[in-house]
Amino acid sequence: MIKNQNVESTTTQNSKQNSIYLGLQSVLTEQEANEVIEKWSTYFKGTGSIFNGLNSFAKEVCQTYGIADQQRDLLRALHRALLHGDNDVSAKGLKDSTRNKPSIEPAIESATESSTELDNSVYTALFSHQAINTPEFLTFQSLLLKILDLLEKFENGISQKLNPFLIELIHSMPWSEGQQNQLLSLINTGKTIQLRTYMPDQLKSFLKHLRSWVEAEIGSTEAAKVMNEAIEAVKSQPENLNYNVKKFL
Repeated sequence: MIKNQNVESTTTQNSKQNSIYLGLQSVLTEQEANEVIEKWSTYFKGTGSIFNGLNSFAKEVCQTYGIADQQRDLLRALHRALLHGDNDVSAKGLKDSTRNKPSIEPAIESATESSTELDNSVYTALFSHQAINTPEFLTFQSLLLKILDLLEKFENGISQKLNPFLIELIHSMPWSEGQQNQLLSLINTGKTIQLRTYMPDQLKSFLKHLRSWVEAEIGSTEAAKVMNEAIEAVKSQPENLNYNVKKFL
């Protein structure tokens, strides 16, 4: 059994390494990607996580090749490649998606600072206008908080690993400053005020990234149990009447 688990772990790591290699080609040549792929193994061994450490990895890569301004693009491509797998996305597709991404408001922090929590006073200043409460966001908010609560019960202290990933992920998503800060507040304080809406499937995509991280950390079977329990819990809440939580699946 242990041998089979080790084989499965090695296979998973190799698959993820292929995804990282694909993501690297969004900003690097094939030769350059080959030169740095082994560095990712160092980050993986140092964190024990497929995802945590990607921000530092992307920063080092971009500094090494003199493309510091493309760090956020690389981080976004790496996350997308890890989510979809090397069979579902091409290097050209990743490169095109970073070059043709929609124009958005500048982020409140650069990707190099994406693991830093924002002070609550910042949120007070940002959320000084009239709030909106879209059915989609209310359901998403309940679902995300339930997932985080269940994960903490499953593994005490898991938020210490998860929160830096979520903050990094928020900054890697092609969102506006307002959209980012709504979720940063939710992650950091457990509550938020919605001032910005989201395009179709933006929040669904975010949850897919979260699920991918959870599967890498606790395994696919346990991850499925957590997600299913969270969805069942939210189904019984009033906000689900206005926006079905199953739309996030």
